[in-house]
Amino acid sequence: MIEKIREIAAEVFELDAREIAHDLRREDVDLWDSLAQLRLVSTLEQEFGIQLSMQEIESLDGIARVIEVVRGHLGGAP
Repeated sequence: MIEKIREIAAEVFELDAREIAHDLRREDVDLWDSLAQLRLVSTLEQEFGIQLSMQEIESLDGIARVIEVVRGHLGGAP
C-alpha cells in the first residue's frame, strides 16, 4: 500500500517516486496545490476503492497523513 501511495503521489506531483519520503509535506512540493490535492484524492479513492470524507481530504498535509488515512480505510493494512 505505501509503495502504491508513493507511486500515485509521484505521478500527481510530477516527482520521482524516490522523492516521496514519509516526511514529505505539502509545503515542500511546489505542485501540491488544490487541484493536485483533488487529483491525489480521486486517484487514491479509485485505486483503493475507498471514499474519503471532506475532513480527511482537508487533513492531507503530507505523505505520512495520506498513508494514515488510507490505512484507516483499509483496516490497518500495510
